[in-house]
Amino acid sequence: MSRLARVLGVCLAIVAVASCGSDDAAEPSTTPECEGESVECSEDALSLRICNAGKWQVTECMREQGKVCDVDRCVEPWRWGSPKFDQCAGEPKATAESLREKAEYFEDVSKRLHVHPALGWMADVTLPCAGSDCTKPGVPETTATYDDVESWDTGENDGLWSALYMGAQAYRWAVTQDPAALEMLKLLLDSEVKRMEITGVPGIFTRQMIPPGVPGIACPTDPAQYAPDEKKTSNHWVKVAADGCLENTDPTTLAWKKSSVCGLGKYAGWCFLDNVSEDEYAGHMFALGAIAKLVDDPDVQTTVKSLLTKVGDHMIENELTFVDWDGRVTEHGKIWAGTFFGGYNAAMSLSFMKTIALATGIQKYQSFYEDCLLQRSGENACIHHLGATTKPYDDVLSPVGLNLGCKANWNNYSMYMLSLHGLLWGERDPVVRQKAQLVLEGEMWNPPDYPRPLSEQNNSFFDFIYAVSKPIGPNDPPAKQAVENGICMLRQFPAHKLPFDFTCPASSCVEVCKDRFDEPMTDYPRPIAERCVARFVWWGSPYSTKPCTADPRYVRSPADYLVAYWMGRYYGFIDEKS
Repeated sequence: MSRLARVLGVCLAIVAVASCGSDDAAEPSTTPECEGESVECSEDALSLRICNAGKWQVTECMREQGKVCDVDRCVEPWRWGSPKFDQCAGEPKATAESLREKAEYFEDVSKRLHVHPALGWMADVTLPCAGSDCTKPGVPETTATYDDVESWDTGENDGLWSALYMGAQAYRWAVTQDPAALEMLKLLLDSEVKRMEITGVPGIFTRQMIPPGVPGIACPTDPAQYAPDEKKTSNHWVKVAADGCLENTDPTTLAWKKSSVCGLGKYAGWCFLDNVSEDEYAGHMFALGAIAKLVDDPDVQTTVKSLLTKVGDHMIENELTFVDWDGRVTEHGKIWAGTFFGGYNAAMSLSFMKTIALATGIQKYQSFYEDCLLQRSGENACIHHLGATTKPYDDVLSPVGLNLGCKANWNNYSMYMLSLHGLLWGERDPVVRQKAQLVLEGEMWNPPDYPRPLSEQNNSFFDFIYAVSKPIGPNDPPAKQAVENGICMLRQFPAHKLPFDFTCPASSCVEVCKDRFDEPMTDYPRPIAERCVARFVWWGSPYSTKPCTADPRYVRSPADYLVAYWMGRYYGFIDEKS
């Protein structure tokens, strides 16, 4: 039997079921997929479906917009369900001032006292004595200006603390469009540019820098402080000589040595502290990422993109290490993920590179993120450091290795929360997001059987980062408890950042162990009203038993209150009139 005959036989045999070769068989079903103007969200709230002429039109809220589906539209994740938060008006330890009044005062004192225009960064200050009486200031903190400052408290983390304030100003601008916020941002950004330029290495910030001619702050005069160590395990000062070349001293003779890094004549007479760390970059990337997203000023955007481009190039060229002015990798400048406990560095690298890719729009950064870090185009051993993981970075986000009991490092907690914040603010891939959110919940916020989870630490900054970064949708309601605790802590926050006398209640502050500095540690997370005034209170452990000591001449800067407050305002947690 011929092949044609066999085919005809088959067709005749099934004619009762369907007409062989009939045009009718090719006609699409006339049954509509949906009816009317139906609108619905997917079960995971990641997509929106709208009925149009009987067919579903799908909008991928998360993949396309970084949003989630709420009833009939795509919204920012933190706005899902139109949540309302108690403003903690009845907080028994609240200050007399409202949240808004404290923010207004802190913005005033920041500009008036803590940010000298010739410096361009935020600092704590010491005010002069009242004549021969040094138990009180000669001019009150409420009226003092930067011209009254006796000394500026400069230190190795100047860049970090000031960057956090710069991030606060980005959120402030997004909320208020206040020209004063933009003016302050431009001043801080100008200093940010100098903080990179002075090192002579594109992409490398300095920890600390000091210009000549500003009363109350000066470069060290001891040549020994400019002498480098053999293994670069300490920070050392570097001088910009009159000819614009960088100089340090010989460790043995303390004679001055000129380096080959030159062309910095505009900074002649300045000095800076080298050996920048990941701590500094955590702050810089948080601030620059926030500005890129929230501040729509063309000049500001140009500056931010230029800075981030330099950081991105440095990270790629040096395979996720920070190489200092002297050609050596900085002590805490290795952010590539290792084979064991790689989650901390993996999150930081992903966060930094995603921030850079989104802010600049340059494809090579997105390609490095996708093809090197995530290995989406296949296995790619692009990081060649000894001990580096060969796995995709989203596969090594856990374990993080930060929950070390009494020896835990709160610097690392803070940096890690900033890394997750940056990553989850920028990443739209639901798979990568879910992996990061599982770590946020399971290792940071509510780790099983761990006595000091971040969820109990009375930290408004952490509370708000968690609330905007966690999964939110039908099966994951908004973080009401975290947000409201954060608001209550801001209610307690002192209205003036002057150190005061306070002893932690003996019944609560019972020593249970020693911390990593061999200091007494308790299981009691001290609320803000019972914590000592600090440079940035959210960065430290709440479990210290140390008493607080008053110092009416020493005025701490308010970046900690302002960054939490303006984030709370932007995300809709804090009412404008609260």
